[in-house]
Amino acid sequence: MRLSSFVLLVMLLTAEVFPQISPSVSNYFRYGTGERSLGTFKGDFRYSENLTDIRVGLPYNFSAGVRILYDTPPETGLEYRGIKRRFAEYNDGDLFVRLGDFSSIYGRGLALNLFEARGLGYDTWMDGLNIRYSRGMISGGLIYGDLDFKDSIEIARNEKHRIRGGNLEITPIKNLKVGGSFIYSESNFNLVGFSKEEKVLLPSVYANYRAGKLSFIFDAAYKESENITDKSRSSGTGVFASVTYIGDGFGITLDYKNYRYDERDPFGRNDITRSTRMLPFQNPPTAIKEHSYTLLTRAIHEVDFNDETGFQIEIFYSLDENTGLNFNGSLSSRHNSFSYDESIFTFRKEERYLSFLPSADKKFFPYYEVFGEIEHYFSESNYMKAAAGYRSKVFYDEFFGGKNNHEITSLVIPLQLNNTISDFYSYEAEIQGERVYDNFNRGQEVFYNLLFTFINTVKSSLTLTLRYELTDNNHDLSGKKNWFTIEAGYRINQGNSAVISYGSERGGQICSNGVCRYIQPFEGFRVSLLSNF
Repeated sequence: MRLSSFVLLVMLLTAEVFPQISPSVSNYFRYGTGERSLGTFKGDFRYSENLTDIRVGLPYNFSAGVRILYDTPPETGLEYRGIKRRFAEYNDGDLFVRLGDFSSIYGRGLALNLFEARGLGYDTWMDGLNIRYSRGMISGGLIYGDLDFKDSIEIARNEKHRIRGGNLEITPIKNLKVGGSFIYSESNFNLVGFSKEEKVLLPSVYANYRAGKLSFIFDAAYKESENITDKSRSSGTGVFASVTYIGDGFGITLDYKNYRYDERDPFGRNDITRSTRMLPFQNPPTAIKEHSYTLLTRAIHEVDFNDETGFQIEIFYSLDENTGLNFNGSLSSRHNSFSYDESIFTFRKEERYLSFLPSADKKFFPYYEVFGEIEHYFSESNYMKAAAGYRSKVFYDEFFGGKNNHEITSLVIPLQLNNTISDFYSYEAEIQGERVYDNFNRGQEVFYNLLFTFINTVKSSLTLTLRYELTDNNHDLSGKKNWFTIEAGYRINQGNSAVISYGSERGGQICSNGVCRYIQPFEGFRVSLLSNF
C-alpha cells in the first residue's frame, strides 16, 4: 500500500511537469474479519486485499502500466504481495504491441482464452509479447510468453506453460469473417510431488457470419499432447456453434457444444495429476445460462470440458412495449458410458450411437435446465420480474451399474420488484424460494431455501441492503439454518465509493464462465473502498 501511494505521488508530480503525460489510477481495497465455518469446524478468518492499477498515457501512442497487489491473506485464491503485472504498449489503431502481462482470446476461446476471475481466485494472464495488426480485410496477431498457473483449489498443482502462437482473420466478403489460430506450448506440470513435461499443439479454425437478422458462429479446435518422457500421446477435440435470429420483438439463439479434449474412464477422470486434460489457458463457452439470481448461481452442475456435449436454446419475445418474456433450456451429458468389470478391476467403454448429441439416459450423467422469466415495466424506472428455473443432475454410479446414483433437482422461483418513488428514494425488493431434492442428503431428501433481499437507495448515492436467508436443511455444510447481513454503500462521486457490511453469508459452489469454486460460509465484518483518479 505504501508502494502504491509513492507511485501515485510520482505520477502526479510528473504530470504537472509534463502535461502530455496522462496518468490514471484505480485502487480497490477489501478487508474482512470474522469466522469461517465448514460443518462443525469453525475458525477465525481475516483477509486483506489491496489492488492498485496504474496506467500512464505517453506521447506518440505509447502507454505503460503496473498492478500492485497485496493479498495477505486473500479471501479466495493464493497469497501474493508485490508487483503482479506490468506492461508497456503501443497502439495506433492498426498496430497494437504489448510487452509484459496481457489477456487474450482467439475465436470463442477453444484454443486460447486468457482471463481473470478474481472473485473465484482464477488468473491465466500471460507474461510476454502480444502483437495485433488490422488493416482492411486482414487482421492477425502473435503471442509469445509464459503462463505460471497455480490452481487455488488443487493447491498441489502448479503448471508452467511456455506458449507461442498466433491467429489470422480474413473478411473475404461483407459480414463474413473466417479465422484460424495455432498454439504451441511446452508445458511443465508439478503434480503432488512429481512432475511431467509435455508438448501441446492446439490448432483451431473459426468463422463468424452476420447479415440482417441472422448471425452464425463456429469454432473448432484440436488438441494433441505428447509426453516428453515416455513419448505417449493424447488427443482431443472441441466444437462450438451458435445461431441467432433477431426479428421484431422476437429473438432466438441456439448454442451447441461438443467438448472431447480428454475423455477418460472414472479412474482417469478423477485423477487430478493427469496432464492431458483441457489446459487452463483454454476456456470455451459453457452453453449453460449464466444467472443473476443468487439461488440459481449456486450451481449443481460443473461443465466438464474434457467430456461433455449439449445444447442451449434462448428465446426472447416482447408481448408489448412494456412486457417481455425470456425462455432458456439446456441439456448436457457425457459422450459415452463405462461399465466396471470386477474380475479385472477395469472399466469397459461402451460407445454410444450419435454420441455427438446429448442424452437424458442416466448412464451419461445428464444435466438439464429450463428457465422462464417475465419482465414488466410499469414506467421507465419501475418494473417487476417473475421467474422459475428447474434443474436436474444425475451422478451415475459407474461402479455398481447405477444402484447408488446421486440425483439432485432444484426448483427456484424468484420475484423482484423495483420501484422509484422519487429522485430522493427508490427500493428493490426480492424474494427467492427453492425446493431441493437430494437423495444423498442423509434422510432429508427434500428441503427448502428462502432468500429475502431489500435494497434502499437514497439520492442515488447512499444504499442500505438487508439480506436474510433461511433453510430447513438439517445437514447444511455450514451447520446453520439462517443467515442475515446488513450492508451500507456510499458513492462519494463518480469514481469513488465505499461499502461496509456485517453479518453471515451462506457460501456454496459458485460457477462463472465454466470455472467453479466452493466459497466457504463467512460471518463477520467486511469493508471495501474503490477509488479512481
